[in-house]
Amino acid sequence: MPARVPVATLDAHIQHLCDVHGVERRTGGRGLAYRRGPAGRRRPGIRIPPIRSQVTYVVALHELGHLLGPGRSGTRLEKEAAAWRWALATSIVPLSDHARRSAGRRLRSYVTWAQLRQHRVRPPRIPPAGSPFWALLAELEAAGTALHERPTGRR
Repeated sequence: MPARVPVATLDAHIQHLCDVHGVERRTGGRGLAYRRGPAGRRRPGIRIPPIRSQVTYVVALHELGHLLGPGRSGTRLEKEAAAWRWALATSIVPLSDHARRSAGRRLRSYVTWAQLRQHRVRPPRIPPAGSPFWALLAELEAAGTALHERPTGRR
C-alpha cells in the first residue's frame, strides 16, 4: 500500500501549477475555471474548494485542466472529459478509488445535463457510442467496484 501523501503536499502542487502558469487561485465555493480582464489581456483563474482530500485535489486539477490541458475547443462533454484526463495524468499521487468514482459522478452529471436539454433547438451534443468519452466515464465509474459488490452467499 503506498504511503499517504499529506494534504499540504497536494495543496502545494496546485499552488505550484498556478504559479508556473500564471493562474489566479481563489478558494471557496464550487470549482470554476475562468478568464477575466479586457480582451487581449485576459488572466486565467480558478475558484476551488479548499484542498482537504484527494477528491478536492482532483477537482482543483480538473479546473486547471480547463485552462492548461488539451481539448479546450470541443463540445461541452468533450471539454469536461479532456479536463478530467488532464487531471488524472497530472496528479502527483495515484488517486484512490473514491476520488476516481467522485470524478466519474461529476462527469456523469454532464451527461444528465445534456440529456435533459435534448429538446432545445440547438441541443448539447452527446458523444457517439465508442467515443473516448464513454471509455473514460466507464473507467472512472468502475473504479474499485469489485470491492463494493455485495457477496452473493447467505448471511
